[in-house]
Amino acid sequence: MKETIIYYREMTDEKPIRRTLQERVEAIFEFIEKQKDVFPKSRLKEIGFNPSTAEKWLKLIDFIQNQPKIRLIQTEHNTLIEKVEGKYQALMRKMVVDETIPFEQRLQHITDYLKSLYTRERLKNKKFS
Repeated sequence: MKETIIYYREMTDEKPIRRTLQERVEAIFEFIEKQKDVFPKSRLKEIGFNPSTAEKWLKLIDFIQNQPKIRLIQTEHNTLIEKVEGKYQALMRKMVVDETIPFEQRLQHITDYLKSLYTRERLKNKKFS
């Protein structure tokens, strides 16, 4: 028996209320999490994404996942954005999970990644002390 997926958050008398951007991306990741193996993009129709929309979301997700990490710091009146990684660290992180690279080389990349993060943090802390 197939699970029924609701494409909209709720219904009103006039028309359904569409999911927010956050709800859409959460739906994609929840769907991916439930999959046991590689699957075609067309399966995202099961959660309400046509192929064109699915392609746009997947490209956006891929782009974001390849960017340097940031940290959001919420204050009483503002949200501050801090760069946690630089482009070098983002590249090292990407190489660590690349299964086409031999394990020994990936292990070296993760060591380099951690060392570069440590250096970055030390330099940041030195700047503020």
